[in-house]
Amino acid sequence: MPQTTFHQRQEQFSLAEAAAQRQHNQLAFWRLVWFIGSVAIIWLLIRLDQQLAAVATLIIGSIGFLILLKKHQAIRYKRDLAHQLAYINQDEATRLERRYMRPQTGEQFISPTHFYAGDLDVFGKHSLFRLLNRTHTHKGEDRLANWLLAPAGSDAVQLRQLAVAELVPQLEWRQQFEALAYLEETIGRSPDALVQWATNPVSPLPGYLKIVRYLFPAITLGIFIAWLTGYVPGLAVIAALGVHGFVLSQTVARAKEASEQTHEISVALRAFQGLFRQAEGLTGDAVRIRAIRQALTAGGRPVSDVVGQLAKLTEGLNFRRNPYFALLFGIATLWDVQYLFGLERWKNQYGANIAQWLEALGELEALNSLAGFAYAHPTYTTPDVTDGQLTLDITSTAHPLLPPGRSVANSLQLVGAGQTVLITGSNMSGKSTFLRTVGANIVLALAGGVVSAKQFRCSPVRVFTSMRTQDSLEESTSSFYAELKRLQTLIGLSKQTNTVPVLYFLDEILKGTNSADRHRGAEALIRQLHRTSASGFVSTHDLELGQLTDASDFVRNFHFQSDLVNGELVFDYKLRTGICKSFNASQLMRAIGIEVGEH
Repeated sequence: MPQTTFHQRQEQFSLAEAAAQRQHNQLAFWRLVWFIGSVAIIWLLIRLDQQLAAVATLIIGSIGFLILLKKHQAIRYKRDLAHQLAYINQDEATRLERRYMRPQTGEQFISPTHFYAGDLDVFGKHSLFRLLNRTHTHKGEDRLANWLLAPAGSDAVQLRQLAVAELVPQLEWRQQFEALAYLEETIGRSPDALVQWATNPVSPLPGYLKIVRYLFPAITLGIFIAWLTGYVPGLAVIAALGVHGFVLSQTVARAKEASEQTHEISVALRAFQGLFRQAEGLTGDAVRIRAIRQALTAGGRPVSDVVGQLAKLTEGLNFRRNPYFALLFGIATLWDVQYLFGLERWKNQYGANIAQWLEALGELEALNSLAGFAYAHPTYTTPDVTDGQLTLDITSTAHPLLPPGRSVANSLQLVGAGQTVLITGSNMSGKSTFLRTVGANIVLALAGGVVSAKQFRCSPVRVFTSMRTQDSLEESTSSFYAELKRLQTLIGLSKQTNTVPVLYFLDEILKGTNSADRHRGAEALIRQLHRTSASGFVSTHDLELGQLTDASDFVRNFHFQSDLVNGELVFDYKLRTGICKSFNASQLMRAIGIEVGEH
């Protein structure tokens, strides 16, 4: 069971983190001992007039300290990685209960005019995005959100399904991939400035700088040594540095621009290097996985090495942002010029490919999100998405945002254009939840994910909903007019020809007007939609609307009902054929103290 696996792995990595922390603390102590001991011995040797031995001790002590420092950093990395792996497994276990530890909700992708995102909880605190999301980079988050917002065609869905099927059993690889991204918070920042810098045309630096950048620092170093030994006055050193300042003034604008465009992401490039290295080790023969591996090429070199090289260059260039470093070291070494040449070479060789690498990594993160979701829900099914006439054939389908085992599953078939499934039922009986159940699973299916169903077959569709229409003070619109505007959009979509058909979900249709107008308007809309390629679902309290099925073969009636048992309302949330015969509004009003009499 996934939950048992996640708990076991959380405990395993928590123990590994604790062991690494103990090593970390011990090594910190011995580093301090080594430093104090080296300083004490050097001091003692100087007091004994053993300068040569003091210098040798200084060299040995420095080398030893650097070795201990490097080992300390390796243990810290091991500890932090174990911490993130423990966190990932804790997060996976809580998601099974539909509780979420990660703060990202995807709310930045919300659009009030989107065809279905708001009604189907695609984004938000309790949403499909939060359930699926295992991305960390800016491109990965964008890619996953786009898959949820723009249903794919059958070919694209099947390619994603094949890639996900190969990723699902690779639990160690997938969690390591995600943990590496957790190590650096800045990895989620937008890389657009970096991509812009990398892809902008390169204006070559002046040719004389190729010689000057080596010659002038060497001359200045000689002058500095001559000054120390008393051969030249201090003004000679100042004059040499003044020449350096003039040379740097020729490139300061370019250096500043490059620094600004790379600074935000430069720290994250180290984490990107780790992600690319992990991606390069991915196995699988699925078309999308092979395409990602092929995209992560850099003229025969591993992309991880090339990105690591860029990380060194951007980190080095951005030392210039420290004014003390710039004054004491940057001017004397012509620091900006050295790194601008390095970055220029890198741009000429690899700059055109960086956007491709980041997009490939983003796609891999999105696929990893779908794979993690599939692994955590082994009872969910891979939907059969095929072209042809509008088709929806679902068996034992439940809402994916409800914990498995706590949701009620229902089955239904809808085939052909111009069809309407009319759902009646009492208050709180499950009409709206059923519409969202079907809609949310279709969104998952057309994103390439598994769905909460025993069997799920559908054709590519454009999902459209009108469920949570609200009034707007800013636009001076009532909820009824807001619903009319949504329905106007639906009518326009349904009239489009040679496109993927629309599958609509309309909850409590035209609820903002009187019963007579609601009935006439709803019937007219259903008949109008029947003449198009659109099909869908309509929930209503209007029992007369159900009579459409008596005169038309394009309307099918289903209902949810409630029962009064021992004075309490009981809901079983099961979908039944036919029109609802029992309603509970009066009982609910009596339950809260409203004296509803019989007339």
